[in-house]
Amino acid sequence: MKNLKNYLLFKKFMMPFVLQFLFWGGIGGVLYGSYWLYTNDNWAWIMALVFGILVTRLIFESLIIRYQTYICLRDIKNKLDEK
Repeated sequence: MKNLKNYLLFKKFMMPFVLQFLFWGGIGGVLYGSYWLYTNDNWAWIMALVFGILVTRLIFESLIIRYQTYICLRDIKNKLDEK
């Protein structure tokens, strides 16, 4: 019950779980798109596979870095408030 209260009061965030879910959905989309290109005899399937996974990873890493920066700043604020 306490965890639910923390989520409802925005003391704990759902963003890490949502980002992981969206990341794997994006990877699934890249794999499906690459497979579709492969089955339709398009030569670009290998480029779509490699660069699609790379771009998806880079986008989500930048979002996770932003979130982790917020977490670190919050921890610093909490330690300063304790003093």
